[in-house]
Amino acid sequence: MLKFEPAEVLEVYTDTLDESSIGAVKARFDISQQNQPLRDAKIFYPLDSNVLQVPVQGEEILGCEFGGKYFYMSKLNKSNTATNDSNFGVSALGTGDPYEDFKFRFGKYFNPPSRVKKLLMREGDTIIQGRFGNSIRLGSNQFQSGSTDKRNLTESPNVKIIAGGFTNGPIYNESLVSDLSSKIIQEEKSSVYLTTDEYVPYEDVGVKSTFDNNETYFKPQVIIQSDRIVFNSKGDDGGIGIYSRDNIELKSADKVEIDSPTIDIGSNSLVPTVLGNKDFTFLINSLIDGKISSNESEIVEESASPAPNAIKIAELTKENVELNKIKSGKTYLSKKINVE
Repeated sequence: MLKFEPAEVLEVYTDTLDESSIGAVKARFDISQQNQPLRDAKIFYPLDSNVLQVPVQGEEILGCEFGGKYFYMSKLNKSNTATNDSNFGVSALGTGDPYEDFKFRFGKYFNPPSRVKKLLMREGDTIIQGRFGNSIRLGSNQFQSGSTDKRNLTESPNVKIIAGGFTNGPIYNESLVSDLSSKIIQEEKSSVYLTTDEYVPYEDVGVKSTFDNNETYFKPQVIIQSDRIVFNSKGDDGGIGIYSRDNIELKSADKVEIDSPTIDIGSNSLVPTVLGNKDFTFLINSLIDGKISSNESEIVEESASPAPNAIKIAELTKENVELNKIKSGKTYLSKKINVE
């Protein structure tokens, strides 16, 4: 029968090239080794090498001995906080054990973030929450049952993955819309939401779209939000496919850049696009000048006739004005689309 006992973590082995030591900790049992010298502390290895929660110095783990080797399975939740459960000196009560080189140090570089709080939990949730404002929620939208629209939310699963969920309030609740103006500040750096029956507001980036926040959209959707999103397909025979039975929108507050050795728009009877370079501009201007010259000749001829057609002369004069506007303004060239 295995007997587990709390042990205080004195050192954590992470930055090591010895694979057999990665994740191991030096610790001292709180009871059976109480007040014993630090040199008598044991080396504990993770009970499960595939799923590991790395403790920090000063935290307590549940340790046991098996086959002459020491193992630990998890840290004790002493404070029920998201970032740190250190309880320095618990294995040396009343002795003033100075911890020597690492008294009141959580590790070589670990520093508990002050704006990371426990994730708001709802009935039935499965939550994995890290120390750094990162979390995975396997939950549902059932808590919205009884809302005014009376939807049946029994089957409304969601998965919410967060990196950088910070608040100065008492608890964190996922939201793609940051609130940086009120007394309780909350922001979410990078997120992936997979929902099935839930209205999800997200940050407005100043570009109007048919996908704008719609409070009546409750169908399955995936929302990815961050400052930068990169899809990088590195395989020679791979690629990126975007398909839709409805609309596909590409919009930007700045510019959209597409670059490739060949760009095909459409799939049948493809023909080359016109290149609006100086040669094209010269050709168009020559055609415009020719038309203007022809109109001017016709105006002179019409004006010299015994019965000048004033309406025709006015129309030709107006046409030349418009042609000169086209030539000077180069309105035949797109102000949005540029090609190489």
